[in-house]
Amino acid sequence: MSILYLMIAGACELGFIIFLKKSDGFKKKKEGIISVVIMGLGLYLLSLATRTIPIGVAYAIWTGIGASSTVLWGMFFLGENRSWKKFLFVGMIIIGVIGLKLTSH
Repeated sequence: MSILYLMIAGACELGFIIFLKKSDGFKKKKEGIISVVIMGLGLYLLSLATRTIPIGVAYAIWTGIGASSTVLWGMFFLGENRSWKKFLFVGMIIIGVIGLKLTSH
């Protein structure tokens, strides 16, 4: 169950960033509040995941999911540069996160 909490917490990272961007520096209150709520949910789920997953591994997975999904979101939905180098380094983040999980026991 902890890995599920962690995966959802990572998805919350992306949701937080999407609404943070939409809030325009918290000028749009509704989007700003949504971003803070999503971030709070992500932190709560991360805390649940750390009951059985070591904190260092859980945090690395959480930030890895957030970072890689945010980069991909930017490339596919915000018109950011789509270079093969970006895909390579996102892949390296994902491989590193998988490696940490596989070696955590």
